Amino acid sequence: MTDYKNLAIMYFNGGISAADETILYAWIKADGKHRDQFHKWEEEWNASLGSKQSEDWTKIMGRLSAREVIDLGAIRVQKRRLPILWPVLSAAAIMILALIIFFRPAEPQLFAMDAPAGEKCRMTLPDSTVVWLNSCSSIRFEDSYNKKERNVVLVGEGFFEVAHNPEKPFRVNCGEASVLVKGTKFNVSAYPEDGRIITSVVEGHVEFSHGPAHIDLYKGQSARFDVITKAFSRSQEDPENVSAWRDSWFIYENISLAELVNKLSRTYGVTFHTNTTNHMSDQFNISLRNNETLSDVLAALEKIIPVRIRMEGTNVYIDNR
Repeated sequence: MTDYKNLAIMYFNGGISAADETILYAWIKADGKHRDQFHKWEEEWNASLGSKQSEDWTKIMGRLSAREVIDLGAIRVQKRRLPILWPVLSAAAIMILALIIFFRPAEPQLFAMDAPAGEKCRMTLPDSTVVWLNSCSSIRFEDSYNKKERNVVLVGEGFFEVAHNPEKPFRVNCGEASVLVKGTKFNVSAYPEDGRIITSVVEGHVEFSHGPAHIDLYKGQSARFDVITKAFSRSQEDPENVSAWRDSWFIYENISLAELVNKLSRTYGVTFHTNTTNHMSDQFNISLRNNETLSDVLAALEKIIPVRIRMEGTNVYIDNR
C-alpha cells in the first residue's frame, strides 16, 4: 500500500523521484479530499521549518496552485541541506566549517514546469501571475523571483496574465530577446526551431527588446524578432487569435503549410513526413473552433491545399495529390 504521506514529505523536502512525484500528483488530482489532506501535511511540514523558512516556502511555491496542470506537468524542487557536523570534530574544525557554510554563496534554487508534446499546462507563480504553456514549452524561474524583480525564462509558447506590481518589473527572457512588462496580458511564441520570437499584447503595454534595440507594443499590437537578421518588425498576427490555442482553437491568418505542420506536430504529438516540396510555402487562412481532432484538421487541410495526407499511428505523411 502506497504511503502517500511519506511521498508528500519527500516532495516538500525536494527528494522525491520523478516516478514517485507522478504517483503523488495522480493521487492528489483524483479526489478533492486528497488535495485537502495534502494541504494539511504541507502545513505540518511548514510549521516544522520555523517561521522564516515557512514564509519563504509559501512565497516560492505558491502552494499547490503552482501545479495546476491540464494533464501532467512537473515542478522540480531541490532544497539545499547543510552538512552534518560529527561530534569528533575539533572546535577549530567546527569553526572553520561554520565560516565556510556562512560565507559560501547560496546556490539559486530552480523551479520549472514543462508542457510535453500534445499537452498544455497552467500554473500560478508566487506573485499570482498566471501562465499558460503551449505544447513542447517550458518555463523556469529562480527562488529570487518576486523579491526585487520577477524574471522567468520561456522556451516555446506561453500566455501571461501578469499580476500588477510596478515596483517589481516582470520580464520574460526568451533566447536572444526579452519582454518587459508591469501588468498586462500577452502571448509570446519562442520555439527555437521557428527562428523567430513573436509577442502579441492583449492588454497593457510591453517593451520587446534585443540588447539596446526595442519596440513598444500596446493593446492589439504584435511584433516579431528574426533570430537570424536580429531585426524587429510589426507582424500581421491578430493578438486575440494567437492565444486561441489555450481553448484548443486553430485560428491562423497567412500561415504557410510548413509553419502549420510544426504547430500541429507540437499540439498533437505527432511526426510529419513531407514527401513533396510543393505548396509548403503557400499561405492560407484556417479557423477551427470546435476542439477538432487531428483527423478533422487534416481533412480541412486537404480541402484548402491540393495535397494528400495520411496517418499511420503517430506518423503523418503529406504527398502530392
